[in-house]
Amino acid sequence: MIKRRSSLRRFSAIGIGLSAAWLALACGSDNQNPADENPDVDPPAVDPCKENEFLKDCQTEDPQGTGGTGSVGNPPEKPEDKPPTLTAAELAKEQAQNILKANCGSCHGTQLTEANRSGGMNYINDMDLLAENKKLIPLDADNSLIIQRMRNGSMPLNGPRVSDADIGIVANYINNKDYWPNVPQVTCNSNPPITFDELYAAVAEDLADADNEDAPFLRYISIDNRVAAGTCNDTALDLDRQGLVKLINSLSIDPTVVKPEPLNKASTLYRLDIRDAKWDRQITVDGTTFNDVWDAIVDANPYAVPFVGDDADDARADSQTDVPVMFLDTMLEVAAIGNLYYAIIDVDVTQTLDTFVSDKLGIDVAANLEDEKLVRAGTTQSRISRQDRLVEGHELEDRPGVYYQSFDFDDKANESIFNDPFGFNEGGREAIFTLPNGMLGYLIADADANLVQDSDILLDTNQNNFRAVTSVSCANCHYNGLIPVVDEVRDVVRSNAVQFINDGTLNQDQLEQLSEVYLPPAQFKARVEQDSQSYINALKQANLPVSGTEPVSTIAFRFDRRVSLKDASSYLGLSSDELKRNLNDLDPALGVLDGSTIDRDDFTAQYLESVCILSQVNENRPDDALCAEFLGQ
Repeated sequence: MIKRRSSLRRFSAIGIGLSAAWLALACGSDNQNPADENPDVDPPAVDPCKENEFLKDCQTEDPQGTGGTGSVGNPPEKPEDKPPTLTAAELAKEQAQNILKANCGSCHGTQLTEANRSGGMNYINDMDLLAENKKLIPLDADNSLIIQRMRNGSMPLNGPRVSDADIGIVANYINNKDYWPNVPQVTCNSNPPITFDELYAAVAEDLADADNEDAPFLRYISIDNRVAAGTCNDTALDLDRQGLVKLINSLSIDPTVVKPEPLNKASTLYRLDIRDAKWDRQITVDGTTFNDVWDAIVDANPYAVPFVGDDADDARADSQTDVPVMFLDTMLEVAAIGNLYYAIIDVDVTQTLDTFVSDKLGIDVAANLEDEKLVRAGTTQSRISRQDRLVEGHELEDRPGVYYQSFDFDDKANESIFNDPFGFNEGGREAIFTLPNGMLGYLIADADANLVQDSDILLDTNQNNFRAVTSVSCANCHYNGLIPVVDEVRDVVRSNAVQFINDGTLNQDQLEQLSEVYLPPAQFKARVEQDSQSYINALKQANLPVSGTEPVSTIAFRFDRRVSLKDASSYLGLSSDELKRNLNDLDPALGVLDGSTIDRDDFTAQYLESVCILSQVNENRPDDALCAEFLGQ
């Protein structure tokens, strides 16, 4: 039977109790203004003095002038038991529109009249009207006016620059063909397919020219299937090229930045020496040990099928691996998530996150807190978590770089971030650390510090089950590095110091320590920007843009969309017309491709059988032993 990829992305929908009014985003800055989601409505009056028993006699100021009793506190009650009432497309639309409304609504919001709206525009939170009035171009975010103005900082005119993560959310919505079903898809139907004979001929020729000592370490990554699927111009492939380079470097534990080499003039087939990323080492994934990282990826990739034939045999012999070439998106889909991802970046999932931090990163968290060598910021208004959260940053001890971890408070224990700034019940944890080459690694842990593959606390509406997945969800948020958090703890605790001491919650030494560890927002932001610099430098060394659309997550999300006839044929080495003529020879489940689309998982389940049947006439074809079941041999 065909290997099935991890089902992390395809859980059945679970009830997470979201409503459009308070939908937490999977990424974006942790903005503490409770009116951000709806600037036209007064934020809820939440008073930390009333919400926390030990602060019951205190009073807080109202610096925002909202008329409420305080500016910080617990977020509105979230009805966890109610399922989402919106579809994935509707949730994504709400997400994008809320970002535009929060950042641009004061000048262009629907509450404005014709007399007081800026530039004659008061529909900033209506994606359809924005498209109708040419403020955005469906499926072309880069040339959409609202994206261009947010990226160059000219919008909003009188406010802080929109975060790159938030811009990315809006851009991803604009570029998603599933969200614009009535917009004609621009494809180049004349693009020829990439046949497996052509692919293996190119790989075999390059291996034949390589030195004998190098050939066993050479592997190949192709984006030719994107051309075959109808991508129209070279510029449109740039995102895939960027994704290839970033993926390799985000999965590397070598201190140098890797630059895979293009083999053809079109730059659609790349050579990688696995030694450059330290992929030539053994790794163990879920109890199975592989000779090298590439073989582990092949094992997890249902599209990585061993071929036989003159060129395929030569390529396999010279490279000493059964599958020397993979399509980028099929490879990324399995290598950038879950336990395979952890193993590639040298994280042992049988150990706790705390063990990784102490043993691998050389950080003594307790000592750093005692010595005030770490920084913290706490918020009740996180836009990426359902709970209060605390962010904590450390310098790496054994090499240049940083480690940041965020604690989500245990909601079942009714935890509040103000209860105890130095001790709390951990509900879950997420971490980011600098890889040896400057790129970022991502980790998710449960309440017991066990490493897990996804989070039931962080939200990612790009996923069918809304659970954030490492590393794809994390990369989507942190394309520009670490994200600053506006601390609420420092001022509230310091203004109520007497109450803390009288209640025995904190002593004088701890209050002084709090002043050193919990930084004012401006200082924390400056620290985060400084700590992001090695990552920005790594992007520059890899010739990757430091702003715009995040390539790895974009490719992953695109891969998970429904598959059209043109898409399917691009993975099978045929033209769409050839595949259409041969649909009757394949499993009936694929018949829907004649005029419609098929779910990605359903197509993946039929891939091996389909490629076995359709490739028999080729000089290079899938290994006969794999195809015997489908060909009646």
